Amino acid sequence: MRSPAAATTLDLRDLRRGGRWTRRQKLKNASLLAAIRFLLFVIDRMPRAALLAAGSALGRLCHALFRSERRQGRALAAQALPSLPARQLVRRSFENAGRNLAESLLLRRPTPAALELVEVGELSRRTLEAALAEGRGVVFVSPHLGPFELVAAAVAELGHRPVAVVRESYDPRLDPIVDAHRRLRGVGLIHRGRPGAPLRIVRALREGRPVGFLPDLPSRVPSVACRLLGRPWQLPVGPQRIAIRCGSPLLVGSIVTAGRPASTPARFALEIRQIELSDDELILTQRVADALSDAIRQLPDHWLWMAPRHR
Repeated sequence: MRSPAAATTLDLRDLRRGGRWTRRQKLKNASLLAAIRFLLFVIDRMPRAALLAAGSALGRLCHALFRSERRQGRALAAQALPSLPARQLVRRSFENAGRNLAESLLLRRPTPAALELVEVGELSRRTLEAALAEGRGVVFVSPHLGPFELVAAAVAELGHRPVAVVRESYDPRLDPIVDAHRRLRGVGLIHRGRPGAPLRIVRALREGRPVGFLPDLPSRVPSVACRLLGRPWQLPVGPQRIAIRCGSPLLVGSIVTAGRPASTPARFALEIRQIELSDDELILTQRVADALSDAIRQLPDHWLWMAPRHR
């Protein structure tokens, strides 16, 4: 029997071949679309403090309800970071995921600026500017760590015209809703499953723009074996392959704590480091995995341990 996720994927592939939704699926899609629009209408009008509190509460509720994901997260955390209590780590991860989602939803509003929510230090700014100065764009890799949606928005506010490579929604009508906050903040978008996506990525790099990827969650893209957090892993090879073929600098940008009280606006900072290129994509993929591992170890309770990446 196909899982709902598998069925959705196959339905989307059928649509790309010219197929159509069933009547039941159309009704389900329409109901979901209406519910999302209503929720965003409410969210956009909530006071910031109430929104963040609601996000944390949502994370705690998900921790209580999603037993399978909770167990999987604990198993992975216990293997990857045995020195930390897996039960508490995963519980905080759920709660932080809800709050980070709420913080990212603030990007749907004209204010605050992303740079008010995540600081970019002088060293990270110089690293990014020096890489872009080479004139071949930048392949910019980030993990799903903290309010990761702030990364591209902050880079845009620095004046660097970033482009994010994202997965398209199963229902094309959801894409404008999902992408609204990115476009509002000056982030260009490339939906990786659409025709011409590889050419658009190359074109953006030739224009000298940073092109962002989030490779640490499961996806149906070419991947290679490596080790992440000391564990066997399958990491997408696309960003490394693009960097090699285009000769573009490869950067890893990750969210870290800013060392400020939680009550202050900027709780996080963006740390950017450059990865030494190699002509061997397996070696380069492992270097990226090592950088992602370092980032996760710095902020382990803000990573999505519960995502089913290791099934």
